[in-house]
Amino acid sequence: MSRFRSRARPLLVYALLTAIALPAGVAGADATGSVRGSVQLLRRSFIGGLHDNEDKSGVVVYVTGFTRVAPKPDALLHQRKERFDPRILPVVQGQTVSFPNHDRIYHNVFSVSPLATFDLGQYKSTDSPRTVTFERAGLVPVYCNIHPQMLSYVVVLENDAYAVTEADGRFAIDGIPSGADLTLNAWAPGAKRVSQPLRVDTQPGAEVQLRVEQTEGIAPHKRKDGSDYPPPPSYDD
Repeated sequence: MSRFRSRARPLLVYALLTAIALPAGVAGADATGSVRGSVQLLRRSFIGGLHDNEDKSGVVVYVTGFTRVAPKPDALLHQRKERFDPRILPVVQGQTVSFPNHDRIYHNVFSVSPLATFDLGQYKSTDSPRTVTFERAGLVPVYCNIHPQMLSYVVVLENDAYAVTEADGRFAIDGIPSGADLTLNAWAPGAKRVSQPLRVDTQPGAEVQLRVEQTEGIAPHKRKDGSDYPPPPSYDD
C-alpha cells in the first residue's frame, strides 16, 4: 500500500516463509496457502537506542499484490470507557464499519483523512450506531471530537489476508493465493512499514520473522474544526 511509508533498507526485515496449499484436486477451489511467524517490536528508550518491547500486540501484518471483495458483515469499532476498541482495525476496501457507543456519555467520531473524511455527530449508548464505508485503501486515523485521548487507526487493505499480533507477536494469515508473487508487510503506530517479497507455494518452509521499529512519536491532534481541545477541568480549590 503506497500510503504507508516503506523502510528504505529491506535488510532490516528477515523472512522465511511457511506455505500450506490446498490439495490440487479440490474441485472449483483456487489453491491457497498460509504464512505464519512473529514480529519483533522495538521501541526507542528514554536514554536512546532501541529496546525489545515485551508487549508486541497491535502490529498489523498484511499481504499485498491481489484484491478480494470486501466481506459483507460490518466491521466493529467500539467506543467504550472513553476509548476506541480496537486501536488498530484492518478492513477491506469497500467494507463498512459500524461505530457503536457503549458509554452513557456522548462521543463524536470523526476523521479528517483525505481517504475518508467524515463526522458522525454526537450520540451515546441509547442511540443507534453510525456507520462509514471505506472505499479507498490507506491509513485512516479516527478521533473523538470530545475526548482527545480517543484515537484509533482504520487500516483499509485490498484484501482480507491480514492479521493483528497479540502480546507474543505471533501472527497467522490464511487464504493467500498460491504461486503468486506478493508482498508481506507489517506496520504499527509510530513505525515505518516494513515489507518483504512473499511467494506462497506448495513447499513448506520455516516461519517468518519481521522486525518493526517504533521510533516516531505520535503528535497531538486537533478537533474536527482545527481548534485545540480545551484543557481538562481542574479540581484544585
